[in-house]
This record gives sequence, structure tokens and C-alpha cells, in this order.
Amino acid sequence: MDNENLGSDELTIEPSLSEDKQNATLAPIPSAGSPNLLWRVGAGVLAVVVIGVLLFPLFNRQADPPPSDPAPTSAQSTGNTSPIETPLPAANNTAEDQFRLGNEYYEAGQLEEAAEAYQKAIKLNPEYQGAYANLGVTYYQLQKFDLAASQYEKALELNPADGEVAYNLGALYLQQALTMNASPDPDLLNKSVAQLQQALEISPELAEPHFTLGVAYFFLGDKEKATDAFETYLSMSGGKDPLAKQEAERYLQELGHQ
Repeated sequence: MDNENLGSDELTIEPSLSEDKQNATLAPIPSAGSPNLLWRVGAGVLAVVVIGVLLFPLFNRQADPPPSDPAPTSAQSTGNTSPIETPLPAANNTAEDQFRLGNEYYEAGQLEEAAEAYQKAIKLNPEYQGAYANLGVTYYQLQKFDLAASQYEKALELNPADGEVAYNLGALYLQQALTMNASPDPDLLNKSVAQLQQALEISPELAEPHFTLGVAYFFLGDKEKATDAFETYLSMSGGKDPLAKQEAERYLQELGHQ
């Protein structure tokens, strides 16, 4: 499930954070000396925002041959986010129907309904890997992070070669590490690193895991690995995400001061 194979099947995912956090800014980077605690706290807050931006979105993954009328992608969407009709004809109530319905609910911002549709798709086809993956994305948006993790884990069990789901899971572990307690959780940081490394073993062409690894290594206090990860991200990404590029550069500037 590489980026080049996704094409127009991607649906847009928005960061699952409050507007206040999305607008958060970092304190000025300090001069050489001991790390500035306020900077590290600010960096953690904004890192979570960037991680949300870099997560891979929902996909139209069909269980078998794709139907002739797939759910519209974000590029094709009319922008109408009014509630959609729920009924599906009983004769067409297949796992694929529920999966497409879940995508439509998700695009309309009806996340609880989307989750219910994906759950129905899974009940109809317990091997439907795409439904688990998309249910994970939906739970992430609902900030039900433990549930999101369990769905990503099941999706990977069904398809261990899915590098993008592997990355999403590693990024989720990092978000939990930075937000669940008053200070970063070292066990979750290490769990995130292991998962992100697995994602890169599966899909070494992905740039996003390098940024997320850089954040994890930064909060683990591994300056050398953090620097290498951010530099690799910048060289691979080509600056396609301005916010991530800016923050990678600011992390590198701070690392150079330590």
C-alpha cells in the first residue's frame, strides 16, 4: 500500500487536535546551553500537531474486486458535509457496501456513524483489512487512541506488509507517549521507535516515519539519532509539507544547541 499506488483513493484526514493546539507556537529557541524546558514542552505540543498532519489518511480498500462506483475521494468530494442518508437496501448490504458507507460518513464528518459502518463491514467480513485500518483512523479522529491502536494492530495482523498502517500505529504510540502523562512516557517512546522502524523496513521509501522517529529520539535524549532522522526526513520529503519541514528544521537547530 505505497503512496504511489494510492492515487486518488485517498481521503483527507485532519489532525485530531483542538484548534488551540493547532495554532500553538513554540517559545524562542534558546542559546547554547542546557535544553529549555519550555521549548521542549512547546515542541511536544506542536509535534503532536505535525504527527496528525503526517498520518496517512483513509483509503478505499476493497475486500475483493473493487465495485464500479467507489466512494468519492476528497478531490472529488462536492464539499457537502450535511448528514447523509443511512439506509442501504438489504440486498446490497455487503461488507463492501458498509465500507463505502463508512467512507461517506467519514467525509461528512459523522465519525460515530462511520465507526458503526466499519464495524458492520467487519462483522460481515472479519478478514476485511481495510475496514480495520479505516476504523483505526476514525477512532484516532475521535481521540479514542487505545481503540485506534487495536484496529491498526488487527489490520497489520491481516496484512503485515502494510507499511502505511504500520507507520500510523507507530505515530499513534508516539502521540500517546507525549500526551497521556505530564512528561513523555519512555516505554511508549521506545514502543513507537520499534514500530516506526518496522514501518521503514516494510516501506523504506516513506519519508514520514523519519520525522516521527526524530521526535521520539529527541524526547528519549538521543541527539545523534534524532539529528539523523530529521535530516533524512528533510532530504526525502522535499519540503512537501511546510509545517513538518519548519519543525524539523527547528528541532535540528535546537539539537545543535545541546
